[in-house]
Amino acid sequence: MTRSGSLVIVGLGPGAREVMTGQALEALCRSQVIVGYSGYFDGIGDLVDGKECLALPLGTERERAQLAVQRAHAGEAVCVISSGDAGIYGMAGLVLETLEAAGNPSGMKVAIIPGVSAVNACAALLGAPLGHDFAVVSLSDLLTPWPQIERRLTAAVQADFVLVLLNPQSSRRDWQLRRAQEILLQDRPPETPVGIVRRAYRPGQAVEITTLACMTESIVDMFTTVVIGNSQTRRLGDKLVTPRGYPASGAYQYPGANHSAVDTPHSPQIVDQSFHIIEREVGTHGFAEEEWQVVCRMIHASGDLELAQLICFHHDAVAAGVQALRQGTPLVTDVRMVIAGLNKTALASLGIGAHSFIDDPDVARRAVQEGRTRSACAMEKAMTVMKRAIYVVGNAPTALLVLCDGIRRGVVQPHLVIAAPVGFVAVEQSKEQAFALDVPLIGVRGRKGGSAVAAAAMNALLLMALEEVRQ
Repeated sequence: MTRSGSLVIVGLGPGAREVMTGQALEALCRSQVIVGYSGYFDGIGDLVDGKECLALPLGTERERAQLAVQRAHAGEAVCVISSGDAGIYGMAGLVLETLEAAGNPSGMKVAIIPGVSAVNACAALLGAPLGHDFAVVSLSDLLTPWPQIERRLTAAVQADFVLVLLNPQSSRRDWQLRRAQEILLQDRPPETPVGIVRRAYRPGQAVEITTLACMTESIVDMFTTVVIGNSQTRRLGDKLVTPRGYPASGAYQYPGANHSAVDTPHSPQIVDQSFHIIEREVGTHGFAEEEWQVVCRMIHASGDLELAQLICFHHDAVAAGVQALRQGTPLVTDVRMVIAGLNKTALASLGIGAHSFIDDPDVARRAVQEGRTRSACAMEKAMTVMKRAIYVVGNAPTALLVLCDGIRRGVVQPHLVIAAPVGFVAVEQSKEQAFALDVPLIGVRGRKGGSAVAAAAMNALLLMALEEVRQ
């Protein structure tokens, strides 16, 4: 008669021993054989000392499940370890499927021990962003087709869920997060609060609060969880809160608290208050009134007051830009993210089109054949078909370098250039070349910039042009 073994699947939590559950610790203690990914054993070596540890590499999930089921059927007390919670993107489902396929001849019972998932752990570090309905989506398309992931993202944002993104980016998957951002920006404002947590409860932990427009400018990898707020999520100091919906009358009124200042997170009053704060904290500056409107919006989009020292205007840029917009001059951007952050109502009212050639098949083909960036090739194509436009560069210095060369050679004559690429390689060089051009220009000196900053500058000009047209 076959001796009955046992099979337990344990969620180890996010990493630190302090957030591992008591049940998980007890299950490890009682087991004879521990099966798991080799990296999971690093933090539990003292807990499994003297036990048989079967450590397998990444990509061997099915082999781990089969091995665990075989050893348990042989009569041993087996524990399968999984990070976070084993039932959330973990090993529990695969082990149960493997057991079903084997027929479970011994009638062995299986226990699944819950763990603290990355979702719970990261939410706690950010405050209370999951106080209301939320959805969790993995951006890894290794097991789920990308079109299906896009449909889920679209459904979640349209239903106004708080959205948690797992597996957002890796060295081999470097475009999915940007595409997710584009989808979300179709229904959510660029200033929507976003929390980014790397290596939660592990060495090197980092917690950052940013916005939907700026989230792709942060360091993101496979150890990162991204939490995107809904229409009610707001930032309170260094925390994010999504209200549950309790009536305000039930809240404790702190003496002297100015509750009238609290409003819906995207109301005009909040924007006005933000501008007042920016003006107060920047203090005295040398910008003209119209230039200051542009600077304010660029700071507001990034939360970076240092931009007041870095933004520059050349050749009456504001007046040139507003006049061009009033005439319906089209916009050309280096990447789609700039277009995603533009004020669509203002564009439509002024009859202005915004164009990016980054996804043009010819551009992609040339980039591969010539070993160049798609942004550079896209800018070259743009200059051949749109010689008189407003050119907005908010991401790629290679695109700005190509544009500068085209202007110097007379290939293109922009009404205005917004030069705000961001990063470390060739960024300052591209900006120096742009600042030397004899064209109206709004730029950000140094390494700072970004798609949200460039879009904010453009939005300021769009609103000025719209106001003049309506007068």
